[in-house]
Amino acid sequence: MDPVTSLFQTMQSLVDLIITTPPEFTTANRVVIGVWTTMTAVADAFFVLILIIGATQIMYSQSTGTLSMPLSQFLAKAIVTALLIHLSFFIGQDLLMLNNLLCALLPADVQGLIRQVNGGQSFNNTQLLSLSFVLTIVAGLSFIRIIFQAVKRIVFFNVLFVLSGPAFLLSFHPQTAPWFAFWARIYVVTIFTQFLQFLTFELGFQFLIATERTGLTGMILAIALLNLTAEIPGLLSRFAATPGATTTGIGNLVGIAIRAAAVLAAV
Repeated sequence: MDPVTSLFQTMQSLVDLIITTPPEFTTANRVVIGVWTTMTAVADAFFVLILIIGATQIMYSQSTGTLSMPLSQFLAKAIVTALLIHLSFFIGQDLLMLNNLLCALLPADVQGLIRQVNGGQSFNNTQLLSLSFVLTIVAGLSFIRIIFQAVKRIVFFNVLFVLSGPAFLLSFHPQTAPWFAFWARIYVVTIFTQFLQFLTFELGFQFLIATERTGLTGMILAIALLNLTAEIPGLLSRFAATPGATTTGIGNLVGIAIRAAAVLAAV
């Protein structure tokens, strides 16, 4: 295989990682599925404890006449929470599939980008040797940065995915709901960052074609395009940030759980 063809295939395989999230690395991976199953079991155990505490509180309030959550509302919220915990796998899987479908609507032409930069022609062996140094130092660094972002996004998605069961459990209690909202924002942003990043690349590439700039000018525009694409995750991370989440709610909930466990043990 000649060096030019090898270069095209290498770049195309790397671009494929940018424009799609392989299921075998995420929701179809046995390790990821196993960890998700374990974390869901942990969420179920804590959920049962919360249900016992909530039912005890309702019965206590009814006997003393104090205010508490109505039983119908408590049961409805418990059913919805249980469904979300066990549907979290399919929710994450479907959101990932939607992201991949959105990315698939946009064409990716690595050879077209190279021809645009190179004056309408593919690289020959002489140009490959002379440009490899420049691409490695300048455009190559920006491209490698995007590759690292793609890998980190996949790994981070796996972390958020396996924690989806406990995260939905946090939505059950008002004091832990801010933590669920924080997780949900990061979850959605992590999934669809890929689509927005690739959309930026595709629109920038179309802009590069429309300018009809080649040579040094085309190279500068291509580097600017890669750098802007690499900045998308940082811009979206501002949306995921939440200013109001504290650990007070979890601390109170843990305290209630400890006291309830002590009462149940005494009984």
